Amino acid sequence: MEGNKLPLSNIRILDLTVMTSGPVATMMLGDIGADVIKIEELKVGELSRSMGTIFVGDESCNFLSQNRNKRSLRLDLKKPEARAAFLRMAESADVITENFRPGTMDRLGIGYDAVKKVNPRIIFASISAFGQTGPYAHLPANDPVVQALSGLMAMTGDADGDPVRVGQPCPDFGAAALLAFGVCAALLHRERTGEGQQLDLSLLDGTVFSSIPRDGETLRTGEAPPRLGTSHAMFVPYRNFRGADGSLFFLSCFTEKFWGAVCDSIGRPELKTDPRSATNIARCKNRAFVDSELETMFATRPMADWLALFAKFGVPAAPVQDLNYALRKDPQLIHNKTLVSLDHPTAGKVETLALPVNFRGTPARYGRSPPILGEHSFEVLGEFGFSQTEIDGLTQCGAVAGKRGKVPA
Repeated sequence: MEGNKLPLSNIRILDLTVMTSGPVATMMLGDIGADVIKIEELKVGELSRSMGTIFVGDESCNFLSQNRNKRSLRLDLKKPEARAAFLRMAESADVITENFRPGTMDRLGIGYDAVKKVNPRIIFASISAFGQTGPYAHLPANDPVVQALSGLMAMTGDADGDPVRVGQPCPDFGAAALLAFGVCAALLHRERTGEGQQLDLSLLDGTVFSSIPRDGETLRTGEAPPRLGTSHAMFVPYRNFRGADGSLFFLSCFTEKFWGAVCDSIGRPELKTDPRSATNIARCKNRAFVDSELETMFATRPMADWLALFAKFGVPAAPVQDLNYALRKDPQLIHNKTLVSLDHPTAGKVETLALPVNFRGTPARYGRSPPILGEHSFEVLGEFGFSQTEIDGLTQCGAVAGKRGKVPA
């Protein structure tokens, strides 16, 4: 699809975000047509370029996974010439995104108030760990710190073990989705009223919001959700089980209809009327009994047999797969075209995860591979009206640089 037919075509984003939450959000916006200009630190670029232990040439897999559909501009915002150039670009930009420590943009003289003076229609979106104000606003933090503070970590892990960090960065991705949602809503508001605005998103708020419906249980009982491993405090059976071959599968029984189907599929219809297991309330009270009965049954046949029976009887269940298997071999993910491949100038073929929203009329486009540091510096400045003489001056004073390489002293 042509870029000018996508939902955010002709929307320009000056993206100052680093690490994961902001870059994933702006990648999503770029997938649906926004022109995302990634403004990077002059010498080493965005933090995630050097993060992790897996690299393809000079490119970190962390960076490659979350920065497609962007152009890279190397700009040293510590220099007044670079800040002046940024404000000049902000005059015609639609959105600015940043996730510096609260107050950093203001100290540099390029915060919301400064930008609003040159462009009242700007959408200025800030992601932080805890919010732009408040008792924690000044503290450093990242995804697992927020997992710990929000209650997410405390409810994750085995009942007799310590709290466990969730394996993937849920707070980061919650903030990414909320930023993309917030920017789109603010752009719609601006289209209707002509008014720009500032957005304040925090990983903490997004993570606590994602606790629904655990929040309802907690607020009404006054007790935090217990750690139960893969089990659930409110539903039984609802956990991992093993087949006779030792393979794990998750059985998700959250209605009486599903419980009846479980009993029929395993050939134990009497469990539907047994007072210890006839209702979900009874099953929760007699969790050990129900789990023991099912464990005994499941130990008689391999996992694949049980999953085939569950599918036949309409029982929600799935094998416990690792990420590599899921991405490479799971038939549904293959059918959904979860992976997209891009040609990178130095890393070669780069596979990344597709946008999970399927726009049937205006499908996402994956036209740009993650950019080389400074790959588009001069191209972008020219599009914002900087003359060659001005670009040369910014380069000579060390405010701007092109592709990865020598930086002026």
